[in-house]
Amino acid sequence: MKDSYIVDNFRKESPHYEVNMEKHKNRCFNIFKKIQNGDRVYVSVDDVSKNKSEETNITQQEIFLKREDREYFRLSILTDEIIEYDLEMFQIQDKIELINRYRPYFISFIISLEKNKFKNIESLSDRWHIGQFISSDKFTDSEGILLNGILEISASPVNYLEKTLLIFTDRSIKSTEWDKIDKTYDIHNFVDTNNSDIEKILNDAWEKDIPNKIDIYNVGHGNADYIRGSKHRILYDIGYNYRSFPSRHHSKYLRAVNAIRHLKPSCVILSHWDMDHIIGCAYAEQDIFNKKWIAPSLTSSRDTKVSINSIRLAYYLKKLDNIYFVNREQENELIATISCARGVEMKIWLGKGTSILTPRNVEGLMIEIIGNSKEYPNILLAGDVPYRCMSEKFKYPFDFIHVPHHCSKMELERLKYISSNGTCAVISTNRKRNGDLNYDDDHYKELKKYFIEVINTIDNPSKDDEANLSVQINYRYKMYYFR
Repeated sequence: MKDSYIVDNFRKESPHYEVNMEKHKNRCFNIFKKIQNGDRVYVSVDDVSKNKSEETNITQQEIFLKREDREYFRLSILTDEIIEYDLEMFQIQDKIELINRYRPYFISFIISLEKNKFKNIESLSDRWHIGQFISSDKFTDSEGILLNGILEISASPVNYLEKTLLIFTDRSIKSTEWDKIDKTYDIHNFVDTNNSDIEKILNDAWEKDIPNKIDIYNVGHGNADYIRGSKHRILYDIGYNYRSFPSRHHSKYLRAVNAIRHLKPSCVILSHWDMDHIIGCAYAEQDIFNKKWIAPSLTSSRDTKVSINSIRLAYYLKKLDNIYFVNREQENELIATISCARGVEMKIWLGKGTSILTPRNVEGLMIEIIGNSKEYPNILLAGDVPYRCMSEKFKYPFDFIHVPHHCSKMELERLKYISSNGTCAVISTNRKRNGDLNYDDDHYKELKKYFIEVINTIDNPSKDDEANLSVQINYRYKMYYFR
C-alpha cells in the first residue's frame, strides 16, 4: 500500500484521531497559558535583517524602519517546553502516528510601530533574547526593553491577546539553549527540488483540467487564492491577517475562515513564508497537509532569517514527504508550466531582482494563467512580488491581476507593461484605524490608469466590509463579482 494512500485515509486507520488531536490542542494551550502567565520566553525579531540591498547599499533593517506603510512587525516566541514538544514530534517516523497526534501551531508577538519606541530594535535583530510577559506596566525601560503588542497564538483557531513583553537586556541566552534551538529548527535539513520534478508534481495534481473560477478570499491583509477547475483545485497561499482592530477580530472575515476550513485542494502553492500567507492553515482540515505543497526555499543569501512558525510548518510537511522547495537563488525565472484543456496554460514564476520590499517578498512565486486565445483572459496572481521583480517574459497584457503586497508602496515603473485596459485589479486589504482603506495612494492611482476597475476584497455593495466571502473571477466569461 502506498504511503499517499495510507496518509489520505489516516482517519479510517486511526480511530483515536479526534482524541489525540484534542490532546495536541490541550498541550498547546497549556504552553500558551504558561507564556501568558509570565514563564520565561526566548524572543527573536522575524522581520528585520542586516543584509544589504545591492542597489541601495542600505540594510533591510534600514529599509524596514523607513517603510511608510509599515504598521507592525513580529517576534518569534519560544520556550523550553515548546522546543521539547517540537523535537518530540519531529522525531516521529511513522506518518500515520504523526498526522494522528500533531498539526502545525503558531505563536508570535505582534508589535505596533505606533505604540512603541524602537531605539533598541537593532539589538533584537541578530540573536535570541530572554523575555517575560508581564501583567502590569510597573517595569521601566531601565530593566530592559518594554513592548506593548498582540500575542498571536493558534492551535486552531487563531487568538489575539493584548500583552506587554519585557525583554531583559542583562540576561543572555545560554549556549546550550542556543544549540537546542539550532538543532530543533535546523533549516539545513531542507533540500531544494528540481524544477522538472516540481512541474511533474503540479501536472499530476491538475491533470489537464481548466480553470473555471478563481476565488480571491476576503481574509484581510493576507492572501488566499483558490483556482477551481472542473475536477481539481489549486490553493495559492493560505493566509489570514486581522492587521487592524485586534479587539474586534472575532467578528471579521468569518465567512472566509469558514470557507478555508472546508477547502479541498489538489495541491498547495505558497508564494512565500510570511505569516499572512500561511497562518490560515490553522483553520483548515487536517487533510490539507496530505497534499503536495510547493514553496520557495525558506532562506537565501540575501534573506537569512526565517520565523520559527514557518520552520514548524515546513518540518511537519517534510516529515509527511509533502513539501517541495524552489531554489530562490536559481537563474531560472520560469519554474513550471501546467498544461490545461483548450490550450490554456498556468505558469509558475520566481521573482528576481531587488526592491524596497524584503528579499522574501522579491523571491516569491507567482502564478500566470494564459488564455492563449481571445476566448480566455490572462490572469496574474502576484503574491508579494513587486512589479520591478516580475519576469519580462509574461504574456502581457493581463485582464485580471491580484495586486502584489496588498497595494503597498513599491516601484511602479513596470506597471504600465502589465496591462493597458485590463478588466480588474483586486487588492487584498482591510481598513486602517481611521477607516481609510489600507493601501498606498500612489500605487492605487497608478492601477486606475491601466484597469477599468480597481477593487478591494472588503468592498461590498452592502457597505459591510466583511459581508462578502471573496472576489470571484469567472475565467471563461471574463467576469468578476462578490460572493
